[in-house]
Amino acid sequence: MPVLKKQFGMGSALETLCGQAYGAGKLDMMGVYLQRSWVIVNTTALILSPLYIFARPLLRLIGQKQEIADTAGKFAIWMLP
Repeated sequence: MPVLKKQFGMGSALETLCGQAYGAGKLDMMGVYLQRSWVIVNTTALILSPLYIFARPLLRLIGQKQEIADTAGKFAIWMLP
């Protein structure tokens, strides 16, 4: 779940930046902030995707019980979209 919290954090930061840009009358900066945030969020998602895809074997590798690793692995796959 840390990834989910990080994405909420990035979204909250974007909300603040866009609000400040709107208040300052710099509407063109809102688009710049949005584009930059998409690049950062998508890059982060691509880098972390293998961790989600291979969660089951990674959990087994570090000694987690089979049942827990299977359930967490299924959950992680569903979290990808």
